[in-house]
Amino acid sequence: MIASVFIKDGHIHFYNENQQFSKLGGIAYELGKPLLNFICYEPERFDEGFSSITEAFEVPGANEGRYAPEFLAEITQNMTDFQKSEIYVYFYAQELMSAVYSDCSPRQTFERLSADFKKLQKFIVHEIEVLLHYREKVKVSKSIDYIDILDEYHDIKGYEKIYLEKSFRTFYGRVADKEVVQLYEIDSIEDLFRFEFIQMIEHDIFIKKCKNCERFFIPRRRADVEYCDRLFGDTGRKCSEIGATRRYAQKVAGNPILEAHKRAYRRNHSRVRAKKLSQSEFLKWSEEASRKRDLCLSGELGFDEFREWLEIGRVRRARG
Repeated sequence: MIASVFIKDGHIHFYNENQQFSKLGGIAYELGKPLLNFICYEPERFDEGFSSITEAFEVPGANEGRYAPEFLAEITQNMTDFQKSEIYVYFYAQELMSAVYSDCSPRQTFERLSADFKKLQKFIVHEIEVLLHYREKVKVSKSIDYIDILDEYHDIKGYEKIYLEKSFRTFYGRVADKEVVQLYEIDSIEDLFRFEFIQMIEHDIFIKKCKNCERFFIPRRRADVEYCDRLFGDTGRKCSEIGATRRYAQKVAGNPILEAHKRAYRRNHSRVRAKKLSQSEFLKWSEEASRKRDLCLSGELGFDEFREWLEIGRVRRARG
């Protein structure tokens, strides 16, 4: 058994039963967050980090230094960091380090783990999409029915039934605060996924897909939010901060009517700042421009006529 888990107060409590590489012991995560973070973990980042560990042990003489106190301390710290922030990736790191210390081939282990990582990510995304289909399109009402449907779906597709047919082993034990709870045995990363996913369904954890990055997230304050709070690419800003603006910009870029309206709006707004147009005149123009834009979008006003109206009052500077 690698770990034991239980649910309390909307959190999944994880206890290390095998503390060979991490001394952290018990830790709690917000239910649903570790799973969704895992499927957002970039495969390139996984391969880069794990291949660097593999390459380090392919250097002649590297195996002799694996028991050095400094190296063991570094491994323990790295594994503890993984357990704190990326519990699913921690499972893969634990398996790779087990290969290193059991004289198995780190290269072969890494290649297998890399393939398994991508395969599990793809599988979990598929399971979430099937769940959301039944929640949003079919409108199933009870959480247990979702689990039945998922098992039935697997049966129809010829897959293994992994939710109800494959049972968990449980035991009673004391946890950090001396409370006696029913703990579930976790022997693999697939067990952890299955346990967390079932608990997410049971606790009606609401999942949405961000309209900016298209990754799954759990709305925190309002169910109708459309963007997650993850950082988007290398912008240094969250999807919730730039999502609507970016989406509108993409929409405008593909529509000449909206593009023409945007250019005219910016031009007249600049004239207000330059005190060549009053604020009241700008607001009056903006209201009329929006009305004509909507008429143009609905086909009631020709694009050429709309564009000519936008050009009225424009002062062009002589070039040169």
